[in-house]
Amino acid sequence: MRPIRIALLTEIPAPYRLPLFNELAAAPDVELNVLFLAAADPKRPYTLHASEMRFPHRILRGASIVRGGRWLVLNRGVKRQLQTFRPDVVIVGGWNQPAFWLARRYARRHNVPLVVWVESTARDQRSGSGPLERAKRSMISSCAAFVVPGRASREYLSTLGVASAQITVAPNAVDLSVFRDAVGAIRADRAAVRSERGLTRTTVLYVGRLDPEKGVDVLIDAMRNADADLVVVGDGSQSAALRQTAPANVRFTGWLDRDQLVPWFAAADVFALPSRSEQWGMVLNEAAAAGLPLVASAAAGASWELIDDGVSGTRFEPGDPEVLWAALQPYLADAELREAAGRASAAQAAGHTATAWAAAVTALASTRSEE
Repeated sequence: MRPIRIALLTEIPAPYRLPLFNELAAAPDVELNVLFLAAADPKRPYTLHASEMRFPHRILRGASIVRGGRWLVLNRGVKRQLQTFRPDVVIVGGWNQPAFWLARRYARRHNVPLVVWVESTARDQRSGSGPLERAKRSMISSCAAFVVPGRASREYLSTLGVASAQITVAPNAVDLSVFRDAVGAIRADRAAVRSERGLTRTTVLYVGRLDPEKGVDVLIDAMRNADADLVVVGDGSQSAALRQTAPANVRFTGWLDRDQLVPWFAAADVFALPSRSEQWGMVLNEAAAAGLPLVASAAAGASWELIDDGVSGTRFEPGDPEVLWAALQPYLADAELREAAGRASAAQAAGHTATAWAAAVTALASTRSEE
């Protein structure tokens, strides 16, 4: 029997997605073709790790438009690529890009199952405009199935009327050889790593964009009088304002690439994600794999999968510096608690692997292609 042909359309070759696609392409009963809408997202300056892309792929031609904080890519060649590949299943990365709707049209015309990969949750900051909501529901109504990373997205789809039988959980994952193994190797000489970076006190790490929905302003306020340091890795629209108002115990590194993050994960004591809105939060996978206690907003979908509350970290309601400080303080004050939570965090991350993600997607595609 020939392999199942899966066409997967997603926005960009983000480095944290590559292990997932590599595993899916390696499955003996799958023939994968990944169509990227663009080489990069203007808001996320990831380095393209082309040498790590061990799966068939193509970056489609197209023009990018940024309006009102939204990024759209007007692609050419979507229909032609699908007609050439003749997929048994089409997976699209949401409903926010025109190419996903072109793929939907192809799937309907050729009677091919359409699967939407959904990371949205009920707590996202999404536009509630009537046309967008109607478009979303139209896309949902035409789907054979959905792939979600965890319970928050699953519950969100349920509120939109999607039956449980249509939803498959495929856990988001990162490259453990980087965020577990490489971090672990550097941590063997952690004192030197911290000394090189001038870290002498307990250190909280944040990695991500510096935009309002990320809540970094709340984290800085929470740490304002702490006998500890905060390292902020990233860039964004609030960068200048945050730097101007930050106290002396806050350090900004600017944007760092994946491999540059490794020593910071090894040097830090606690990881904080204060987002007001966050679909998933892949950085929590990275921090958990690195064995750090996680103090994360309940708005992040990953917090419901990677935090065993009070064991591997603490989940808190976003927006209030005092609430965030109450969540952070026990870990800053107690080294033994940090170590125990870090071990539990790493254990949580161990189940979120690219192999598990690929197995779930393969099983879903196999089932839907036979219906």
